[in-house]
Amino acid sequence: MTSRYRFFWRRLMHMKFNSKQVYEATLHKTHRNIYLPCTLGFSLLTLMGFEKKLNAQDELILTIKHCILFVQRGEFDKAEQLLHVALKQAQQIHHQEGITYIYDVMANLALEREQYDKAKQLFVAVTQRIMADGATEDDLRVVHISVKLARISHMKREYTTAQLGYDWCIEKLNNALKYDPSEANTKLLAMAEDWYGRLFLDSDKCEIGLSYMKQAYERMKNLVDIEQEHLVIQLNDLGTVCDRLGNVDESIEYYSKAIDIGKNFPDMHDLGAMYVNLGRAYIKKNMLDIARKSCGQGWKLGIKTKNNDVKHEAELCMQEIRAMS
Repeated sequence: MTSRYRFFWRRLMHMKFNSKQVYEATLHKTHRNIYLPCTLGFSLLTLMGFEKKLNAQDELILTIKHCILFVQRGEFDKAEQLLHVALKQAQQIHHQEGITYIYDVMANLALEREQYDKAKQLFVAVTQRIMADGATEDDLRVVHISVKLARISHMKREYTTAQLGYDWCIEKLNNALKYDPSEANTKLLAMAEDWYGRLFLDSDKCEIGLSYMKQAYERMKNLVDIEQEHLVIQLNDLGTVCDRLGNVDESIEYYSKAIDIGKNFPDMHDLGAMYVNLGRAYIKKNMLDIARKSCGQGWKLGIKTKNNDVKHEAELCMQEIRAMS
């Protein structure tokens, strides 16, 4: 471990964990975003071996199952309330592994809801617990949490800290893949690369960001346990970055792939926006007939999904086409 990362990590580990403060934090509603498979859907469950114990039909396991179900449905308030019940159950029977897992789910839920300070405290608490049980700083469970801590720093615009964390995590995960090319390790590395790429975008280093995002997509598309909707959004974002860099042909390729897959999910909220993106790319190539058709489809989907933003953008796209005709 480099001295810079050691300082960063130990500073985090000395954070005081106040459970009452964390649990009583004000909650707010956010839309369930496309990164769910990489946050809530990728917790310590599989890494701790706790998954194998989910078959037990005791009260604690059933409560945890219901918590996860609420999370998957996007019913975050219900999940939050039931997680407190599960935590009390685990504490009453001194189920230490269960307590750790519940903290991890709480942390992921807080991250999903953009409650970054709360998520950070909970992730640190989880790390302290697993390290107290013998995990080292190189343990993949610790690396897993470090990726999310880097993400939190990124979202709080602490870019230097975020880059430090991503660099260290990606190095550790690349080394781990040499010995264990499992889907779990590949998924975590892809998540780290995708988030790292977006950090570079936010720092106006789009070419570097695009490189990391492409690597992430290449890993993700070959995974078995990955939601296709996630790949659709990834492809659209790649198209957007290419478009920003002036690589219009490449952006059209990514947008088209995103739409081809997204057509299988007609209720997908963002599909109309992808048609508009594709239409705007065709406008840049002066291919107005194709652009008109694409923006028109985006407008129809905006109406169908009651997405006024997409509808408005499609209308602007059509106006631009008429002005050029």
